[in-house]
Amino acid sequence: MLRKTFHAALIALSVVVLVLVSEQGRAQEAYPTKPVQLIPAGSPGGGLDIHARAIEQALTMEKMLDKPFTVLHKGGGGGNILTSYLVNQKGNGYVIGINSNRVLLNELMGTIEYGFRDLTPIARLTTEFNCWAVRADSKYKTAADVFEDLKKDPTSVAFGVGTVPSNDQFNILLPSKQKGVDYTKVKIVAFDAGGDAMAKLLGAHVPVLSTGFSEAVNQAEAGKVRILSVSAPSKIDRVPNVPCWKDLGIDVAIYHWRGIYGPPDMPKEAYDYWNKKFAAMVKTKTWKTSLDKFELFDAFLTGDEFRKELAKDIETYRELLGTMGMLKKGKK
Repeated sequence: MLRKTFHAALIALSVVVLVLVSEQGRAQEAYPTKPVQLIPAGSPGGGLDIHARAIEQALTMEKMLDKPFTVLHKGGGGGNILTSYLVNQKGNGYVIGINSNRVLLNELMGTIEYGFRDLTPIARLTTEFNCWAVRADSKYKTAADVFEDLKKDPTSVAFGVGTVPSNDQFNILLPSKQKGVDYTKVKIVAFDAGGDAMAKLLGAHVPVLSTGFSEAVNQAEAGKVRILSVSAPSKIDRVPNVPCWKDLGIDVAIYHWRGIYGPPDMPKEAYDYWNKKFAAMVKTKTWKTSLDKFELFDAFLTGDEFRKELAKDIETYRELLGTMGMLKKGKK
């Protein structure tokens, strides 16, 4: 009798275990069970919106989208509106946002109390690179010529940029620092945006412009400007004769990246799902076609790798912003 009871109990326990395992498997397979909000930290038609549409197109065309996206724009505040929104969606696995390095800069400058550690970095997707450009008739033939003047007098060359703080600005300060220039004295003139800055260069208002590569390359191909350097880790195929900083003995590479973030405490099944999904997406033909179309470069990192790079970047930005007196009090 005891043996029969034990046998029956063992069978019952086995059934319970099988049911639990089955239910757990179904729960894991179920995500996502509803549409996911994909939120660019910008307005329709802007760079972050372009990324959102390219993601949606790639996943749809490659038949990888299990549930549709609802694209919700949260522009304004230099990305702060999106960051605040994500923070308030704590634990929600159905909201992901697209933002740039403003996530780091804004926290350090004190325009928002939150930073990347308050979010869930999911993946770094793309980047643009920066470059130094001069007019075609400039006396500066190489970046070395510019550094020669800067070493003699760091105030002798005025650089134009679209905005500060920005990677355009860091693309001046970091190489100058490594070349032994007193980068705290370098003249930097901020204009309204990249296009306005290019107009100022062409109008001879500044001798050198630090700007996005995509802003300069068409002007270079039209023979209006000369690109002296690029901030990529290696030469760019489109301009094979233009050196990167490392070619010039300067250990600097500057990425103007776009990444995907989730809310704090994002469920593991959602985090794992999107890590795998984006890792597969960036290898597709549709995605690579979009990169070529919008002159973007692949910079994919998984969530864990992305988080490590963010930790390095914020320390670099902290030092530079501190030098310029732009750090929020208490952020040193």
